[in-house]
Amino acid sequence: MVPVNASVEESVLDLLQRTGPCSLDDLVVHLPNYCWSQVFLAVDRMSREDLLKVRRLTSSTYFVALSLRPSAGHLPSQ
Repeated sequence: MVPVNASVEESVLDLLQRTGPCSLDDLVVHLPNYCWSQVFLAVDRMSREDLLKVRRLTSSTYFVALSLRPSAGHLPSQ
Protein backbone atom coordinates (compact mmCIF):
# COMPACT_ATOMS: atom_id res chain seq x y z
CA MET A 1 0.00 0.00 0.00
CA VAL A 2 1.21 3.52 -0.82
CA PRO A 3 1.59 5.61 2.35
CA VAL A 4 -0.23 8.93 2.61
CA ASN A 5 1.96 11.81 3.62
CA ALA A 6 1.14 15.35 4.65
CA SER A 7 2.53 16.90 1.47
CA VAL A 8 -0.01 15.08 -0.70
CA GLU A 9 -2.83 16.26 1.54
CA GLU A 10 -1.47 19.81 1.63
CA SER A 11 -1.22 19.79 -2.17
CA VAL A 12 -4.81 18.58 -2.54
CA LEU A 13 -6.11 21.21 -0.10
CA ASP A 14 -4.07 23.95 -1.75
CA LEU A 15 -5.33 23.05 -5.22
CA LEU A 16 -8.96 22.97 -4.08
CA GLN A 17 -8.55 26.32 -2.31
CA ARG A 18 -7.11 27.88 -5.48
CA THR A 19 -9.35 26.30 -8.11
CA GLY A 20 -12.49 25.27 -6.29
CA PRO A 21 -14.24 21.90 -6.55
CA CYS A 22 -13.18 19.49 -9.27
CA SER A 23 -13.27 15.84 -10.24
CA LEU A 24 -10.92 13.30 -8.71
CA ASP A 25 -9.40 12.78 -12.16
CA ASP A 26 -8.69 16.52 -12.44
CA LEU A 27 -6.95 16.45 -9.06
CA VAL A 28 -4.65 13.70 -10.29
CA VAL A 29 -3.91 15.55 -13.53
CA HIS A 30 -3.11 18.80 -11.68
CA LEU A 31 -0.87 17.05 -9.12
CA PRO A 32 1.68 15.34 -11.40
CA ASN A 33 4.19 14.81 -8.58
CA TYR A 34 1.90 12.18 -7.06
CA CYS A 35 0.48 8.95 -8.44
CA TRP A 36 -3.25 8.27 -8.63
CA SER A 37 -3.22 6.04 -5.56
CA GLN A 38 -1.49 8.69 -3.41
CA VAL A 39 -4.10 11.29 -4.34
CA PHE A 40 -6.95 8.81 -3.85
CA LEU A 41 -5.73 7.76 -0.40
CA ALA A 42 -5.27 11.38 0.68
CA VAL A 43 -8.76 12.31 -0.54
CA ASP A 44 -10.24 9.24 1.16
CA ARG A 45 -8.61 10.02 4.50
CA MET A 46 -9.51 13.70 4.42
CA SER A 47 -13.12 12.94 3.47
CA ARG A 48 -13.38 10.60 6.48
CA GLU A 49 -12.12 13.49 8.66
CA ASP A 50 -14.72 15.82 7.09
CA LEU A 51 -12.10 18.06 5.50
CA LEU A 52 -13.38 17.20 2.02
CA LYS A 53 -16.69 16.20 0.55
CA VAL A 54 -16.73 13.56 -2.18
CA ARG A 55 -19.81 13.07 -4.33
CA ARG A 56 -20.37 10.47 -7.01
CA LEU A 57 -21.61 12.06 -10.24
CA THR A 58 -21.60 9.02 -12.51
CA SER A 59 -20.50 5.43 -12.12
CA SER A 60 -16.87 6.46 -12.62
CA THR A 61 -16.75 10.21 -11.89
CA TYR A 62 -16.29 11.65 -8.42
CA PHE A 63 -16.50 15.33 -7.49
CA VAL A 64 -14.24 16.62 -4.68
CA ALA A 65 -14.78 19.85 -2.72
CA LEU A 66 -13.57 21.40 0.50
CA SER A 67 -15.88 20.75 3.41
CA LEU A 68 -17.87 23.73 4.59
CA ARG A 69 -17.19 22.76 8.20
CA PRO A 70 -13.70 21.33 8.63
CA SER A 71 -13.22 19.41 11.85
CA ALA A 72 -11.51 21.23 14.73
CA GLY A 73 -7.76 21.17 14.59
CA HIS A 74 -7.67 20.39 10.87
CA LEU A 75 -8.41 23.75 9.29
CA PRO A 76 -7.04 24.13 5.78
CA SER A 77 -4.22 26.65 5.59
CA GLN A 78 -4.96 29.98 4.00
